[in-house]
Amino acid sequence: MELKRKIGALSALVCAGAMLLSGCGADVSASDITQSDDKELSTEETAEQTAEEDSASVISTADSEKAETDTEGSEVTESKKEEPQPPRESEECTVGGGYWFTVSDFDKVYSNKELEKCFDRLQEICSEANFHMAFSFKNMDTGAYVGYRQYDQFMTCSCVKAPFVKSLLAKGIDLKEKIPLTTKWEGDYEGIVNEEYGKEFTAKKLIEYTILDSDNTAYQLLCLRYGAGDFNNNQYAIGSNYTLGYNAEWIFTYCSSDDMMKDYEDIYRFAKKNKDGKWLIKLLSKAHLNIQIGAALGDKYKVAQKYGSDYQEEAFNDCAIVYADSPFVLCIMTEQYPETEESCKVFKDLALVFDDINSLIAK
Repeated sequence: MELKRKIGALSALVCAGAMLLSGCGADVSASDITQSDDKELSTEETAEQTAEEDSASVISTADSEKAETDTEGSEVTESKKEEPQPPRESEECTVGGGYWFTVSDFDKVYSNKELEKCFDRLQEICSEANFHMAFSFKNMDTGAYVGYRQYDQFMTCSCVKAPFVKSLLAKGIDLKEKIPLTTKWEGDYEGIVNEEYGKEFTAKKLIEYTILDSDNTAYQLLCLRYGAGDFNNNQYAIGSNYTLGYNAEWIFTYCSSDDMMKDYEDIYRFAKKNKDGKWLIKLLSKAHLNIQIGAALGDKYKVAQKYGSDYQEEAFNDCAIVYADSPFVLCIMTEQYPETEESCKVFKDLALVFDDINSLIAK
């Protein structure tokens, strides 16, 4: 396939609704891919895919305009987004089959057969997916970015737990503070939900349960104790267009893969300069359920990842910081029945392609 200069046009309409206290995550080993015991409360699905199936694969600049969301986190409103800004003409290329890619954030134009093959494989994955899917990739050294339906709205599921914990660590909460078990997450069957009411846990222990086991009760207790104010302020600061409700009224919501990518970029930067951030990365790299991006690349690199799933809504996501020679962030959000070999496949396939793309960038 021959690379050509061309600018394509793309528009996407984002529709999403709020979800009251939906959650996901279970203590499942990486080798046991079975239906988890935990469940999330569901609401009416309001995200509606409007991009045509045979188009809308984009590599765009990292500061593209995003859809506005409600600042209270309890409602995602419908808004019309602007198209990504055209890149520098000298760094545009088109991949055949109707997909177009913008490479203005790459350090140089890649006009080699290796990159063409990567784009071909990426195009095939997007074309063959028979479910709603989006992804966002960014190299942390060069800023090179790849996005596909990156403005579409998906349930955050438990992927939101890592950036929420980051907001607590950045605030400098007392990790030794004791927090009593005053509520239990409906749908949790394992973890601290089985402990007696009134039992106290340190904030540090609740964070460990939240990240390692994706424990919804632990996450809810943290939200009740510390609120969402610091998290929401940080979202505004990094340009991520979703928020959580105050006083733990809305601790899960909807967002785009681009917005979630910004959260994990933020975690990466935080960990580079903060010892508690390094601890968070350690927890994410040892999360008990690791069957997606980490399963594909974990033997090659350290992968700090947090999955999210919801059986009733059939949502399955994964966000990862991959510590390759040139680190990158990859967030993939899908609407498919979660935690099966079949539903994990697209995560592994995309991870391998982006590892190859990233290797070309790092040369």
